[in-house]
Amino acid sequence: MPAKSLQFELELLNKLVEINTTVTSDSRRGYVECSELIRLEAQRLGLGTEILDGRGVTVDGEPRPNVVVSLDGSSDVEILLLTHMDVVPAQPSQWQTDPFKLAVKGTRAYGRGAADCKSNIVAALSAMGELVKEEPEINLKLIVTVDEEIGGRAGIGYLFNDVGISGTAAVVLDSAPNYISIGASGALWGRLLIKGRSGHSGYPEKADNAIYLATKYIEKLKRYHRIAARIKSKLRAPPGAPYSRVHGRFSVTMIKAWKKENIIPGECEIRFDRRLIPEESTEQAQRDLWTFMDELAKAQEISIDEFEIINTLNGYYTDAKHPFVRLFAKLAGNVTREKLPIAADLGGNDGGLLAEAGLPVVSYGTIRDDTQYHSKDEFVHLKDIQTVRDVVAALGKSPATQFSPK
Repeated sequence: MPAKSLQFELELLNKLVEINTTVTSDSRRGYVECSELIRLEAQRLGLGTEILDGRGVTVDGEPRPNVVVSLDGSSDVEILLLTHMDVVPAQPSQWQTDPFKLAVKGTRAYGRGAADCKSNIVAALSAMGELVKEEPEINLKLIVTVDEEIGGRAGIGYLFNDVGISGTAAVVLDSAPNYISIGASGALWGRLLIKGRSGHSGYPEKADNAIYLATKYIEKLKRYHRIAARIKSKLRAPPGAPYSRVHGRFSVTMIKAWKKENIIPGECEIRFDRRLIPEESTEQAQRDLWTFMDELAKAQEISIDEFEIINTLNGYYTDAKHPFVRLFAKLAGNVTREKLPIAADLGGNDGGLLAEAGLPVVSYGTIRDDTQYHSKDEFVHLKDIQTVRDVVAALGKSPATQFSPK
């Protein structure tokens, strides 16, 4: 697809990618600048805007400016479009291009957040800007949240639990364009501390190196992925997934010990990610995981000093036969000219709270499985920006009679 046919979209995506909105559990950046850019661009398109800051529910008190962009229709049907501005960290030395400078190469645009999820912001704004001229019947509300990559308490959690945002149905623009997602996986993020005995590196015989203990433990802990993978959902997995149904997963993702070369560490922290199928209970999964970890530590005569679940994310799903799912699948099929499969995402997203409140939720977006999101050289296919834009536009043009009122 020629880039010139997406001039507006690529110009805005370039500006968004240049704003580094990296978030970790300990830090974040660029939120205020990015939210202001989205707000001003939406106003220029003739859309209503509001900044809802979730800093009041945080420990650090730093700004958490969520952006709400509104297009008012002539009915009481309100469709929420949900996506996020924050991105995962990038290591520039590993990238072929500057991760915070959009690089268009042929039919791809490279940059951190190009797929996950700034191109989805762009596609939705472009569609809503065109719909302003159409006088639609339904109301569209684009919600661009913060902190999605770290759990979303000050993002969708604040907007839903504290502000009380709701609607008729929701589309999470944080998925792929080659299937319709009706659910998402839950997650447990946690940490445990392996205890050894510290000492001077000149006298290793007098110490008990916690890193060595931890690596032995991790090697056995890998078995838990096989145990989790036996847990299968009733929901179909996305195209290209290792199993036909969504399955459980477990990964050790971080390991941290001491910061000085000549000190043998007496403790070593392990962090992990346990992915749940959409139907799985986070409470039961936590109990099962702890039982396995504790029994493994006892078998290896290793001391676990701390075990803590840092964050939980509930999985969810919408009935594939729900009228909203069928309508969205029809609209997307008309745009793509193919019958898209119905599946559930292996990752999690911000739709859980809305689903818990009874809203039908589907997920769609620009994040194909080959776009290297959460990895180096992330990119988005240009054709997918247009596809998502056109699907949102088709949704916005739908008669209000096709939706159940709030």
